[in-house]
Amino acid sequence: MKNILLLLTAIIALMTWSCDKMYDKHEAYEGEIVYPAKFDTIHGRIGFERVELDLMKAGRISGSQIRMGKAKSTVIEYDDQIIVIDSIVSWVNIEGLTQTKLYRFKVYTTDEFGNKSVPQEIALIPFTSDDLSMLAITPPRIMTSPTAAVIDWPNNISSVIMNYVGLSFEYTNRDGVVQSGERGSDSRFFIGNVEPGKPVNINMEYQIVPIVNRMPILDTVVVSSVLTVNMPTGSTTFSPEEREILEANGVSVFTADGVSAIETLVYPVHAGSLQDIFYFPNIKILDLAGGDMFKLPELVYDRNTILDIVGGGEFSPFMRKAGNISHGNQQALKDFLEAGFIEKVYYRPNTMGLDELLMPYVESGIVELVEGPDEVLVDNQFHLNGIVQDWNWNAEVIFPATDAPEGTGLENVYKVIPRATSSSIVFALPREYQFNIAEYRYLKFKVYTPTAEELSGTYEPFRRLWPRFMNRMWSFAENSNFGQAYWEIPRFHINEAELASWVEITLDLTEALDRNNRVIVLNIGGEPWVDFNPPSDLEYWFANIRFTKEP
Repeated sequence: MKNILLLLTAIIALMTWSCDKMYDKHEAYEGEIVYPAKFDTIHGRIGFERVELDLMKAGRISGSQIRMGKAKSTVIEYDDQIIVIDSIVSWVNIEGLTQTKLYRFKVYTTDEFGNKSVPQEIALIPFTSDDLSMLAITPPRIMTSPTAAVIDWPNNISSVIMNYVGLSFEYTNRDGVVQSGERGSDSRFFIGNVEPGKPVNINMEYQIVPIVNRMPILDTVVVSSVLTVNMPTGSTTFSPEEREILEANGVSVFTADGVSAIETLVYPVHAGSLQDIFYFPNIKILDLAGGDMFKLPELVYDRNTILDIVGGGEFSPFMRKAGNISHGNQQALKDFLEAGFIEKVYYRPNTMGLDELLMPYVESGIVELVEGPDEVLVDNQFHLNGIVQDWNWNAEVIFPATDAPEGTGLENVYKVIPRATSSSIVFALPREYQFNIAEYRYLKFKVYTPTAEELSGTYEPFRRLWPRFMNRMWSFAENSNFGQAYWEIPRFHINEAELASWVEITLDLTEALDRNNRVIVLNIGGEPWVDFNPPSDLEYWFANIRFTKEP
């Protein structure tokens, strides 16, 4: 029994010693912290007196999508500031950074016990009010008349240090009424009804995005300034863009006082600029249809022993200006319409490139569209001797033809006798004009050919016609500002049953909608290149050559 008790005592002592030693091993690890997960990146961008910090490579995601173990809060430290966000976020916005200095930011997470993750660090200099006060806005170009001014930036307000967004302006007119406006990408604006010979103060606010280290900042900021415009007097001379047009309107003294009595201006369709209306303080009516005041320009062809002139007569509605009035040369009209100075504009659709500008004013009646007739004859003033291009185009043309075969409703009859293998009858417009295909999409004419017997054998190809359209003839490069845009309607035959009778031909010009065509060549025969020497004259008659709106 005694031995048993001794054995039990030894076992208990051994066990007690072993347990003590086991806890001695754990003691060295008591107090160890398992840190919360850290953010996997940090990237910053500056704004106006603020910065934004992106903290996750996954981008800006919602808190519900973030898994960061034991991390519970987001903490930002800079200077003596500590910002605690009670959640894990993928990015932060830090505001109130009003000093132009280097801010050092530390961002980390904490767990529920306040244990901190390893921080991410970044240093940034925000854009502040001090920086904004040193920004210089590009000065505008200013065009003035005694009672109005245009302010614009032809080379843009944006620069290497800023991106322009928009602007607002405010000034007081001579009636004491405050006028204001806003502009977006088109910064140009107009002020009117101001006192001649006096300075006008325009309060300006520019919305811009500064650029720092070749990167736009996050925010649009406002730069305020006062622009002072010294207005000229009514006796100040102006230099007109369209002197001859203004002189035709009775202008002889080119000052605001000299034109103050003029309330109506008439412009021909081929006008290149409308900027001069800016100098007319009392203009109310603008006639862009030409009226009866202007004759067409003339164009002289002098080549191959032939001297011929086209144009010089009345405007024909199938014509339009060659190209469009440029955006810059439309601006004065835009300004006056927006300011309500002009009460009436007369305009022929699709003739000057002003349709988009004028259409908003049609419904109110401020703009009245002058519609042309459904059909317009091509007058003989546009007929051109084809020899000026090539002797192979030689054709004897008699106008008006008095010996034409009988027909119904014949007008403007031409007798054409081919004298060469490529004989052609040509019509050309002055270089300032082109065909108004948007309005008149069809060319029609009547033709009376020789008999089937005359157009047989070698001369059978002369049953064909070949209409050709171009910006200019090849030998006259100076006659088009648009190069050469040649196209053709395939050669077609007059049916045998219709030979030696009046036949109506309709040509669809839809393909020419986007072309600047101003020359028509009606070739007889399609250029068969035969030894042209018929036993007797081949006599053709063309009549009622006209443009139409409908087929």
